[in-house]
Amino acid sequence: MVNILNILRFKKKYFAFLTVVPLLAVTAMITVPCPVCNGTGVVNSLPNTEMVSILEIDTDQLLGSGIPCGAYIVYKYGVAIRLLNESPESAEGWLEIRLINTNNVDNPILDTQYVQINIPAEAVVNNEYVVSFGTVMVFQEGLEVQAEVVEGNVPDLICDGTGRISLNTWPLISGFKEHFTVVVQETQPYNPPQFIDWEEFMRGFFNQ
Repeated sequence: MVNILNILRFKKKYFAFLTVVPLLAVTAMITVPCPVCNGTGVVNSLPNTEMVSILEIDTDQLLGSGIPCGAYIVYKYGVAIRLLNESPESAEGWLEIRLINTNNVDNPILDTQYVQINIPAEAVVNNEYVVSFGTVMVFQEGLEVQAEVVEGNVPDLICDGTGRISLNTWPLISGFKEHFTVVVQETQPYNPPQFIDWEEFMRGFFNQ
């Protein structure tokens, strides 16, 4: 006599197989926003800088000088910036400081420099910098210095920068979100774009 219990067990396993496999296939095809980058496709590689804001900026042009027989005019500014860090942790990163030609609406940026910041948790700090910019034109007016906190966005390796992951991987990635975020940040440390240090350039030029 055929064992009815064995038949029932076989049917349950067969039913489970026919149910689970299609479900896995479907959830692999459905995509949802990646919890690591919140669907943006990028991750801030400078932790907590998204919580830093510029409260006040004051600039003073110290010098404008040309390089003899050269094509560049160098403008030196004193830049005083008041920064607020609202994060419960310290924030370390960069400020992007730009020299702007306010008379040119289409292409106002003349030069960009970067300076480092390190702000304690939930603190306000006053930083002062001397920043030199290089241009190929002499300006008598219309110059302005602007600053912005760099968040150091890099592609999210978890979702390959698409901002989407499959539904069946969401529970794992969501559960280890902090770990995956650190992995992305550590494997892609932010460095500012290459820029000319005009102070060093001028010293080298006049020391020749």
